[in-house]
Amino acid sequence: MKKKLIALSIGLVVTQSQTILAAPNSFQDARSFAMGGTGVASSSPASASFHNPALLAIKHEEKNDGFGLIFPSVNVKYADDEEVVDQIDDIQAEIDTFNAAVNSNNQAAVQASAAKLSSQFSKLDKDTARVDAGLGAALVIPNNKFAVSVFLDGTIKGTVRGDVSSSDIAYLDFVAAGGAGVPPELDETTLTSEATAIVGSISEFGVSFATAFEMNGNTLTVGVSPKYVALTTYEYTANVSSFDDDDFDAGDHETNDNTFNMDVGVAYQFGDSGQWITGLSIRNIIPTDLKAKLGTTMDIDPQATVGIAYTRDIFTLTGDLDLTENKAFGFEDDNQFISIGGEFDLLDTAQFRLGVRHNFGSSNGSQGIEEDSQLTAGVGFSPFGVHIELSGLVSSTEYGAGAELGFTF
Repeated sequence: MKKKLIALSIGLVVTQSQTILAAPNSFQDARSFAMGGTGVASSSPASASFHNPALLAIKHEEKNDGFGLIFPSVNVKYADDEEVVDQIDDIQAEIDTFNAAVNSNNQAAVQASAAKLSSQFSKLDKDTARVDAGLGAALVIPNNKFAVSVFLDGTIKGTVRGDVSSSDIAYLDFVAAGGAGVPPELDETTLTSEATAIVGSISEFGVSFATAFEMNGNTLTVGVSPKYVALTTYEYTANVSSFDDDDFDAGDHETNDNTFNMDVGVAYQFGDSGQWITGLSIRNIIPTDLKAKLGTTMDIDPQATVGIAYTRDIFTLTGDLDLTENKAFGFEDDNQFISIGGEFDLLDTAQFRLGVRHNFGSSNGSQGIEEDSQLTAGVGFSPFGVHIELSGLVSSTEYGAGAELGFTF
């Protein structure tokens, strides 16, 4: 079932009818992923388009000043603190047990199975599983006069949630108490509880431009990323007794829309050796409402983040702060992160990274998966201009991993 959920989330995009949902969070490259999601002031030129296009024109160390290629960068996060997909499988198995007892006219077995199902349904109600995935690539020509990067990325978020009806619990408790003799088999005609899979994705293809201005010995850079944005939505709801996230016809529910948007950013580099960088990035500066087939709206609003980074030869310390709150997607809380990350560079060959991020966004009463504090870590290997990045994430409810292959020349 977990594999089905991941496959569904990577392969489809979904929205919830008659609601407004935000697009999935912005793509993170593997280095950013390992450093708490930071990047507005600390991204390398190759990954600048994902975080702040102004960083394309910042003066970087010589090892990062040439052509850069990321192909590909991937990450996946999975949250299922209540093991909801396993619960659904267990309920379906117990329904088979219940029906077998009904067919054999075994009253004691029917009552025992009904009692177990009542408990299982009660635990499932409002439990949620979520998977996030991202894929990105970029080609960059950094230059402090006029830097250019071509990038593409896609992010996808999917959730599965149980919605148990009180009438099902009452009926199962009645049967468990011995009421109505041997009842009929359980199916969609006797059970009304549902499970819903909601998935949504956003894909971007754009070109970033940046330039630099000297100011009293320091450097101010500005960047812009015009981009083409594609959105697809999908929703699948079924009775818990028959729910299967492979059992759908995407063509019956899928909706698509596309538009143009833009990211903008500024960065300021200062200090005796340019060791300090501050940055401001605003993604999706044009508010966009993308309508789904049944009137559902996936809402893309401007997202502003500030960052600061301090870099010396062998280490980097950085922090980001979201100035705007990102509306929840599906069954989760709104999110607004403060993030801190660090990197230690050993002989320009191996990098070790740590990070932490905390969500101080408001709860919207979804009773879904909470985004609280997350710990991240990662390693990088960069011999001869080849970059191999590995990263991981863990929290009280979520686990994640990222990987990336890149080149500088």
